[in-house]
Amino acid sequence: MSPIHRLSRVRQTTHPISRRVRRLVSLSAIFGMVMTTGAAGSGPTAWLSGGPSLASATITPSPPTTAGRPAATGSSPSPSPSPSVAVAVAALAPAVAVPAAGPVGANGVAAYGDARPMGAGGASLAGSVVGIARSSTGRGYWTVDADGTVLGFGDAPDLGGAHGVQAPVVGMAATPSGRGYWLAAADGGVFAFGDAPFLGSANVAGPPHPIVGIAATPDGKGYWLTGSDGSVFAYGDAPYLGSTSTTQLAAPIVAITPSRTGRGYWLAGSDGGVFTFGDAAYLGSEAGQHLAAPVVAITASRRGPGYWLAAADGGIFTFGAAPFAGTAPTDPTTAPVVAIAVTPDDHGYWLATGRSDRVALGTFLATCYTGGGTTATGTPTSTNVVAVDPRVIALGTRLWIVGIGARTALDTGGDIKGARLDIWQPSYNECIQFGAQPVQVYELQ
Repeated sequence: MSPIHRLSRVRQTTHPISRRVRRLVSLSAIFGMVMTTGAAGSGPTAWLSGGPSLASATITPSPPTTAGRPAATGSSPSPSPSPSVAVAVAALAPAVAVPAAGPVGANGVAAYGDARPMGAGGASLAGSVVGIARSSTGRGYWTVDADGTVLGFGDAPDLGGAHGVQAPVVGMAATPSGRGYWLAAADGGVFAFGDAPFLGSANVAGPPHPIVGIAATPDGKGYWLTGSDGSVFAYGDAPYLGSTSTTQLAAPIVAITPSRTGRGYWLAGSDGGVFTFGDAAYLGSEAGQHLAAPVVAITASRRGPGYWLAAADGGIFTFGAAPFAGTAPTDPTTAPVVAIAVTPDDHGYWLATGRSDRVALGTFLATCYTGGGTTATGTPTSTNVVAVDPRVIALGTRLWIVGIGARTALDTGGDIKGARLDIWQPSYNECIQFGAQPVQVYELQ
């Protein structure tokens, strides 16, 4: 374990949903927000599919006094935090969608802005949804689960699925015509349907760097695959423009999205870091921020320079021209958000939830440590890390710690014995504030 400070304090906790929601609440007094329900409001509406009920809500704030979120210029391969996090909500439009009243269920779809709900697999699916892609018109979408089952809704045609896959499917991308799509599996396998051409697949044996995402070129004649280490595989007319496979990452890469021209792409890390290549502009990130749940997806605007990041708890972070339309109220331990798809005009999006089984491990005493270096497993210290007693929790186990979020058991410590955890934090002051506290711990399956 790297040099550490082990301290005691009482943690001030907040509701486990990403920071943007908390900002909306805290800034409501500043902007004079008034909540209405049903059809009473004039702003965009949030809709849910797959949850226990269909509900809507709008918030109409008074016009903000700040001109907007200043965008960083240029392209940066490093996951630097956005310089404008403090004014993130000041750029909200006069009418902003907010979470619907009911939670989003497992394998559900939540729709925001001008996106409309058209159905979801819900409990009918044996596996967990892992991806979503919209039709060309925006009046339909497909969802895919880990075993390759594809369901079409609205005007999205039924084109088949990849049954009997050797490795779990991790994502999908649609052709620009809306008459085809590709599925990508964790082992690098690619499955093409409809008018989507098969252009090649990656020979990836699996962990430690499985494939985590796929993105198509704007003309539908190429695609990229990316691995959890940020390796990029290009096929067809998709250009290879670089990767992070030789970069020491603070958190694994989770998704890829192309630029409007197809001559660039962004990679997103689970810590909210954003890496840019080609003509994909760096517009900010959430790296270095304290997220209640990991980022799981990124998608780019097709109308202007911008992109959205989606977190497992339904939090949405917007950059550049990407408008904010709402967040999904969901429990990331049972129904985590797994993917996002944007409407053709960028004025709405769908969030797809998966299904995660969790096993209660009990109450643990959590302390905090800080410092650079590497962990007992050889990975760099980061906000993804928690130290455990490997006799109690196996190294590599993915955990959900109530009040803290998702962590991976990647480190050990001489004092961490039995029902003890040591949470890594970036600074000494944060460890002072964290202290020692009992926490409920779950293993994520």
